[in-house]
Amino acid sequence: MPKSILPPKSNTVFQLLFGDPRNTELLADFLKAVLDIPKDEYRNIVIVNPNLPREYPDRKLGIVDLRLTTCSGQIIHVEIQRFPAQVMRDRLIFYDANLIAGQVGEGGEYALKRVISILITDYDLIPDSPLYHHCFTLYDRLAAVEFTNILEIRTLELTKIPDTPDVYLWNWLRFLRAETKEELDMVAKASPAIQKATATVKKLSKDERARLLYLDEVMARMYERSRLDGAMEEGRTEERIAIARKMIKNNRPVDEITEDTGLSHDEIQRQIKKLIH
Repeated sequence: MPKSILPPKSNTVFQLLFGDPRNTELLADFLKAVLDIPKDEYRNIVIVNPNLPREYPDRKLGIVDLRLTTCSGQIIHVEIQRFPAQVMRDRLIFYDANLIAGQVGEGGEYALKRVISILITDYDLIPDSPLYHHCFTLYDRLAAVEFTNILEIRTLELTKIPDTPDVYLWNWLRFLRAETKEELDMVAKASPAIQKATATVKKLSKDERARLLYLDEVMARMYERSRLDGAMEEGRTEERIAIARKMIKNNRPVDEITEDTGLSHDEIQRQIKKLIH
């Protein structure tokens, strides 16, 4: 039985595909579809350490999915997020702040290079807009004037891609959203670059190391979800216990406390003993 393809939208496959220096022409083709910077910028793409610079050792370490510099030194970092995360917008700003602050040397000179963020989500990041591609800058809406182009944030929402193509970027996003070999084969017809990317994903899907890395990603996600669910359940239990203790102090019947809080009879008895002692 043939193995299923590894999803291009997973962090593992995305990094193995676009983070490989041998595939910079694929990365450039994707970036050209997203950004409107001069094509000469892609003549010398350098993929760099994804760890973000930090001024002090005790500061939180930021690790992006993909980080690169262009010919003139512009910094581009790409994030792909498959599952909703409430802090994702704050995290993106944190990454951008580090990438900007990290450029200022000991001399304090502010010869800053432009920082461009691309956030790809497999969920609705901006529910108030039907568009799947947004571009955010430091912009005065009242005066219709841009303060500076030093910072740009692009968001791409895979859940909002229309059924029919509108621009070339549509094909790359359909590629990222593909979950079957048939979907990959269909979008591969769009261009030689996407055809090569499709072939690379198929090759990775047969590679045991790549599959193990993807499995590690899945397991880590499951563990994190379980940990969060456990923390939420623990919080709910503590809240119910607090309510039960108030009811005990008000001399409410045990059966009534059990019914109102959902706690077991044994747990109510334990709380009664704690209050007595």
